[in-house]
Amino acid sequence: MKSVYIKIKHVFSKYGFMGLLLSFLLLSGCKKFLDQKPKISDIIPTTLDDLQKLLDNANGTMNSRGVGAYEELLTDNRLILAADWQSYASMSSPSYQQESQNYIWSGNALPVENFWTFPYINPIYYSNIVLDYLPQVQAGPNEKYNTIKGSALFYRAFAFFGLSQLFCKPYSTDNAGDPGIILRLTSNTSEKTNRATIQQTYDRIIGDLKDAVNLLPETRTFATQPSKTAAYALLARVYLSMRDYANAGQYANSALQLKNTLINYNTLIPVGSPPIKSLNQEVIFHNYSYLSIVLLLKPNIDSNLYKSYDPNDLRKTVFFLPNNGEYSFRGSYDGNGTYSIRSVFDGLAVDEMYLIRAESYARAGNKDAAMADLNTLMQNRWSNNGSWSPFTATDAADALNKILTERRKELVWRGLRWSDIRRLNLEGANITLQRNIAGTIYTLPPNDLRSVMLIPLSEINNNPGVQQNPR
Repeated sequence: MKSVYIKIKHVFSKYGFMGLLLSFLLLSGCKKFLDQKPKISDIIPTTLDDLQKLLDNANGTMNSRGVGAYEELLTDNRLILAADWQSYASMSSPSYQQESQNYIWSGNALPVENFWTFPYINPIYYSNIVLDYLPQVQAGPNEKYNTIKGSALFYRAFAFFGLSQLFCKPYSTDNAGDPGIILRLTSNTSEKTNRATIQQTYDRIIGDLKDAVNLLPETRTFATQPSKTAAYALLARVYLSMRDYANAGQYANSALQLKNTLINYNTLIPVGSPPIKSLNQEVIFHNYSYLSIVLLLKPNIDSNLYKSYDPNDLRKTVFFLPNNGEYSFRGSYDGNGTYSIRSVFDGLAVDEMYLIRAESYARAGNKDAAMADLNTLMQNRWSNNGSWSPFTATDAADALNKILTERRKELVWRGLRWSDIRRLNLEGANITLQRNIAGTIYTLPPNDLRSVMLIPLSEINNNPGVQQNPR
């Protein structure tokens, strides 16, 4: 694995945590830097406050290394015009070439490497530092100790789960023994670690989160900090991806018992800049993923997706902005400006929990409870011009279809559509993705091997025991 050598003993002792952070940020873009290994002995946290400061670096290491932008590149949310794609594909920059080939799901497309590297050298690495040092800093637990430990477990689980959605097959009993991700459980990066199985990957994610639930307080001062509510919410997301709908609904319900406030979108009209504020009242855990180059330039949305919104659905106004005959997304929960070009919000929010619980109810045959949850959400998304009437369903199957339709429209640009496509195709949804580039049609059929990204060659070369994903 590409990893980091940070010579920071002097920096940490002389300038404190912010000096440590500055050193990291200045060096993190340098390939030579990434090719070197960290020395755990050079990081010398000696107090619980030191460990907490490592975890509180929201924009530098812990809350800004999601994989949602890469997932958006692969899905049917995104539209790249043919002329733009051809321009990107012909450029000499490896980044442009990688992203243009990933956009059409080329069998030989190398991954956007940062989305493998950054989770490991940021939230996973720093979480492991905290977990390694915690028993050395303080012999026994107290409330602060437990909060720090629970936070580190949560951050690591969040990063592991993101990696699992890109670099291993979707969870199923048939796939359980296939290669999962590399589970780095120590800050000692000289330790060679091969890929765990998919079952082991999910067992670790769930185990870390269940431990975090028992350690974390219900709420935190800032939504950038993990909480018990966030751990419940992430468990709901993980179980949903596994198609364990009973557990997904149970944990979504647990999260909603602690936080259930929704934004009434009528309060967002007229649309401001940004349309939706960062750290708003729906956010349970704030995390974002920097956009890749192709996504950054022209964040156009698939026109069929745009047309699917009712004129009285305020998401059509809040989320999208006309842009020379196309439509740009601007409704990020990261609150990052008119075109939402900085990042993809892939954190956790209340609206997602309502949709997970509603889907769980529908799949269990509880039509009325499912539609009640859906209507709680939709009433806060609809214009108050008198056009609102509650959604109805003839039976649980009809309720499920309506919930999945609104999930598609509510959680656009959240880094969740890719996971949904993969799990729903295991349910028999037969979602085939398609690109039309100047008359050439590229497709990704359901459950295709190309729905699992290749492991970066740098990882394969550095760690020969790591198995490459098949093509």
